[in-house]
Amino acid sequence: MKFGYASWLPETELVNNFIDALGKNRLLGTQCKKCSQKYLPPRAHCKCGSTDLEWFDAPNIGKLRTYTVVSFAPESMSKYAPYIVGVAEVEGGLSLMGQLTGVTPSMLKVGLPIQIVPHQPDTDRTVYKFKPV
Repeated sequence: MKFGYASWLPETELVNNFIDALGKNRLLGTQCKKCSQKYLPPRAHCKCGSTDLEWFDAPNIGKLRTYTVVSFAPESMSKYAPYIVGVAEVEGGLSLMGQLTGVTPSMLKVGLPIQIVPHQPDTDRTVYKFKPV
């Protein structure tokens, strides 16, 4: 299984674990064992230089921090245009960017409660999307 609408991430153990968890309706992040910094989406290296990170279950409920309507999309997303992209903030101050679904531009407002859900655009691809709670 690949992540995203186009192949832009290498197939690594980190990406595969993240995708597998999404398929089970779990959102995973990583946390540095040295300095406790958390990352969402997950990272293999911490800003402190450590590579000793562990998985944690990230909340899949958050609030919309900002958003934009994409009218002129890159080629890999052109068939979905126009679409809405936003940044969600989940508990602990972690942020995640993703596509919003189930909303119209008139429904959008900063602070809108959202849920992060898995989505399969194709049989061999997985992504996550935001939907209003």
